[in-house]
Amino acid sequence: MKHIATLFLILLITLPVFATPDSSPINWKLSGRLFLDGGAYIHSPEALHAGAHISDVRLAAKVRIYSCWYTKIDVGFANNKVTLKDAFTEYGKDGNYFRAGYMLGYYSIDQSTSTNDLIFNTASNVSETFYPDRRIGVSYTRSLPSYYLSAGAFCGDGLSFTETTKPGYNFSGRIVWRPINSSGQLFHIGTGALFKVPDEDTETQAQQIRLKSKGVTYIPSPRTLELTVGEARNQVQSNVECLFFRHKWLLQTEFLYTNIHRKNHKPSYSAHGGYIMGGFLLKGTKYAYDTLDAVPVMPEEPHSILLACRYNYTNLNDFSSNMTGGSQHDLSIGINYYFNKYISSRLNYAHLWMDKYSALGKCEINMMQLRLQVRF
Repeated sequence: MKHIATLFLILLITLPVFATPDSSPINWKLSGRLFLDGGAYIHSPEALHAGAHISDVRLAAKVRIYSCWYTKIDVGFANNKVTLKDAFTEYGKDGNYFRAGYMLGYYSIDQSTSTNDLIFNTASNVSETFYPDRRIGVSYTRSLPSYYLSAGAFCGDGLSFTETTKPGYNFSGRIVWRPINSSGQLFHIGTGALFKVPDEDTETQAQQIRLKSKGVTYIPSPRTLELTVGEARNQVQSNVECLFFRHKWLLQTEFLYTNIHRKNHKPSYSAHGGYIMGGFLLKGTKYAYDTLDAVPVMPEEPHSILLACRYNYTNLNDFSSNMTGGSQHDLSIGINYYFNKYISSRLNYAHLWMDKYSALGKCEINMMQLRLQVRF
């Protein structure tokens, strides 16, 4: 990752050389974010402790050439590590977009939404648990006011390849129909799918898929759900999603399902979950929506106040395959204040209850979290 940091710094230094007046076909800008999180547990297992954390800090360089070509390099610096977040080039014209590089493969609305624009501090637990992470590949997107479709082909499970790793491959796709898409109201319904063959260790021929999450927080803490499925041949994942805006009201819901086929005639493993989330603008008149990626974004009006509630269910228990990773229910209530498009704050309360197969055993968790978010 030191090489990534070096390349990023070189890019930041050389970009101003190419900066020219607004009439130039080349436009560039720097962007970034900083998330300051604090949290405390109430009547919860002793393994969980209050704390403060910088959950995300990033710098990104974005270059647009002749309005059709767009390149983004985004590097994270949280947790005393340098990590590559996005590095891709895109060509877009007349609603058609071709992208290549290290990026997300769009499949689920909650997994596709930027952490900048999440209503709560994290995406829903089921989306975090099933998250396939960024990958190297190519994708095509067609986005018009009434519909959206995206398909991508990718190599490997990430960037951590070694001499003994045989990269797997995966495909993802997402389709969204928007029968209502006007100022102040939106109805969006869609579905997505992911097919994945995991990386293989050439020395042991081991292939595995890991499902894991930390509940509803990015603050360092023990995992609430965790399961590694060994001897995995491939994984098929699917979702159904719905998003509705009407002036001050918001409703978002999604169901996700995954099935992992295993080698040596071992029974396949399946898991599922879903969430429903509602919101109301106490101050402000409407929500914002990114038509290109078919995801909600934070309200644009300064001093908007959003009250939201979310219920989530995640089940990693599959007794037919004798594999249990635990189940989790969680109910969250949050209030967000958007000072302007650059600065916002989030106050979340969450109640979680786990079964005996979870990583923490049968228990209940109560958590308060506060985030100050700055982006530019």
